[in-house]
Amino acid sequence: MQKNLTWAAYSDKNRHEIIDKVKNTITSNDGCILNFNMFSDLALTLSIEIPADRINGLHNDLRAILTISDIGSTNSFQKAECLILLNLSFAKGTGDLKSEIPDVPG
Repeated sequence: MQKNLTWAAYSDKNRHEIIDKVKNTITSNDGCILNFNMFSDLALTLSIEIPADRINGLHNDLRAILTISDIGSTNSFQKAECLILLNLSFAKGTGDLKSEIPDVPG
């Protein structure tokens, strides 16, 4: 049976660098990003699936790069897979994300 956790995190560092570090941290803890949603350059929500025995390691590693909420209760998470909803906010976001689209020749 899958268990669910919700974490909120915050960073005042460069958004691109933090996203890359978070992605690497998740994969190094045997996690898998199932889905993501960008909310302009202000926030990112990740759905992460991870073995229950790796939750503490993931949280500790994320705490090294982010300000993050408490881990929550994991006492009943013995051998289950866990779904973590991570809401990540960026302090330097403007709310006006613009992506440059290159000209296509032809």
